[in-house]
Amino acid sequence: MMRVEEALEKFASELARELIELIPKLILAIIVIVAAFAILKLVGGFIRKLLKLANVDELLEKTTGARLPVTLSSIILAVFYIGIALASLYALINIFLGEAYVEIANNLLMYGARIISLILLAMIIFAGFSWMVEKIRVESRLRGYLIFIMMLLLTAMLIDVTALSEPVKHALYTGLAIGIGASLAIFSAWFFFGEFWERALEERRAKRGRK
Repeated sequence: MMRVEEALEKFASELARELIELIPKLILAIIVIVAAFAILKLVGGFIRKLLKLANVDELLEKTTGARLPVTLSSIILAVFYIGIALASLYALINIFLGEAYVEIANNLLMYGARIISLILLAMIIFAGFSWMVEKIRVESRLRGYLIFIMMLLLTAMLIDVTALSEPVKHALYTGLAIGIGASLAIFSAWFFFGEFWERALEERRAKRGRK
């Protein structure tokens, strides 16, 4: 009976000690969360009013002549909100788990940022291509070639974020570089000398027809 009481007392004392050690962390976490919400509310509202006053979206549309599917103001606000949220998350991880887990979170964040940057870059490339096709009359053959080059570039960027070994990545990069170089050489030859070759072939066909 004494052993059970001693075990319960030991368990209660350890639980009380852990709770006492946890209280300062909880207080710090509450302070971090309240500070983050205050910053998002006050500073975010100030930035929103400042962007509305500067009229950034209309200025960008007048300068470039293009209308983005997402407004620049919303992008700036989203970056600000994400930055505050990540800073708060890092602070909470450091408070409760320690610096070792901060390093793990940093690696995960870097990998996620690379994937997001790849998606955003792909969207920007295709949006720019659509704008160019819309503004400039592009032949169907040239349009297909540009899409082919864009897909090769996106494939190269996608290889960078995959979990492949370095020799495999190097081999794929080498193959893509050779493919892009060869396609550029063929396209350049067709673009600069295509009409000359077509005329030469037509003249040869005409001479054969006369014979």
